[in-house]
Amino acid sequence: MLGMSRREFLLGSAGTLSAFAGGSLIANQANAADLTLPIKTLSHSLLPDTVTDNMMGFGTDGPPPVLRLKQGEAFTIDVVNELDDASIVHWHGLRIDNRMDGVPYLTQQPIEPGEQFRYTLKAPDAGTFWYHPHCNTLEQMARGLTGVMVVEEAEDPGFDQDLPLNIRDFRLAGDGQFTSFFKPRNAARGGTLGTVSTVNWQSEPIYDMPAGSLTRLRLAVTDLTRVGTYDLSKAEAVVIALDSNPLSNPIAPEGIVLSPGQRADIALRVPETEGEIVTLTRRSAKGPKVIAHFRAIGTSSGRSLSELRPLAPNPVPEADLANAEVLDFVFGWSPEGT
Repeated sequence: MLGMSRREFLLGSAGTLSAFAGGSLIANQANAADLTLPIKTLSHSLLPDTVTDNMMGFGTDGPPPVLRLKQGEAFTIDVVNELDDASIVHWHGLRIDNRMDGVPYLTQQPIEPGEQFRYTLKAPDAGTFWYHPHCNTLEQMARGLTGVMVVEEAEDPGFDQDLPLNIRDFRLAGDGQFTSFFKPRNAARGGTLGTVSTVNWQSEPIYDMPAGSLTRLRLAVTDLTRVGTYDLSKAEAVVIALDSNPLSNPIAPEGIVLSPGQRADIALRVPETEGEIVTLTRRSAKGPKVIAHFRAIGTSSGRSLSELRPLAPNPVPEADLANAEVLDFVFGWSPEGT
């Protein structure tokens, strides 16, 4: 069962820590899955004073929930399709049983409207991942079907709080409603960018955190198109993992290039002084674009980054290049077929 200790604690933009309370997501019946995850249509406010209709989400009437698994432990999810369109769920980055990978017609049949499918996930690797459909992918993802998944390490690294950041654009007109998801001209030139940048379905949110505490920021770019260079400038912080793989030598959180689907984990020491703010930005031709703010509150807890335990490497075998088999391929073509 998914108990409180397994739920994602979300830091609201108002600065409070609250447990994700989607009761409909929690299975309570005998022989039920650990989690029931409906796919549904919904309306939500992405821009001030507007409500965007015809969005798509997982399970709630807000941002898709952060799903938490334990490294090496089996976890079952019943995905229930409440859309009028076939869908499926792919668990991006997880090395799992191919039957559970969520690719239509290759690993399973699409989940038709009114049907459900039980996924059994047993992730050998810890880290930050994400989940999304692979049916009518452009439209379903553009309407909101992208969520963050966390596989927790066997040993707690020692953070005070853990904040996943679902970073993505939406293509909205000025009235807050969806506009065309792509333009042919842009599709041939690197993709059609969104018009509204969000983090966890909010524009430039402010997250309040205890001063002097240690926070794990999990950046997950679930966008359709945008490639960005991110900076957490003037912060006491280091990048500790990229694409769920721990870094043996952490790097500065500046100039982090992330394309759609990529992730970066940052260890942040929240500023010492109440009211002090650290800002995550993305570079643009017009200057830094604010993605999210992190504000210190209260009396400093006096933590230090040196207190964190290094992340253990994931059990990915290294290639034995010295004994690799050599295969010769000849690539070529001619009108005669030679």
